[in-house]
Amino acid sequence: MDDSRWQQLITTIKGDDIEAMVLASEVLYREADGSDVPRLLELLEDEDFVVREAAAWPLASVGGPDVLPELFLAYQRGFDDNHDNDGFTTALIELVELHSTDSRQKLLTLKESSNPIIQKYAEWLLQFS
Repeated sequence: MDDSRWQQLITTIKGDDIEAMVLASEVLYREADGSDVPRLLELLEDEDFVVREAAAWPLASVGGPDVLPELFLAYQRGFDDNHDNDGFTTALIELVELHSTDSRQKLLTLKESSNPIIQKYAEWLLQFS
């Protein structure tokens, strides 16, 4: 995705118009590709929960199992910020369903991580693989 389009979508997602935010998140999901993974990973560190969740969906699709550790940390941050994480939960489950074979192997490896957050969510997500 070109920089201009990217900036337009992210600005809208960070805006005040709920309908426009939802639409921009859907467009981000549809238009993001593998080349956008680094920028999507940066969005997972945004202060705004909506931005983090908007990034989770395309990452689940184009980032695949390789980005699970980063997704798990952003997922926990949502809980720490008192969000229900429903959309984020669905994105994680979708990732495992889209990339079933690779996800299972990655989750088994992550279950042995030294980070307890990553361990916890890897073990939880294994039930969907």
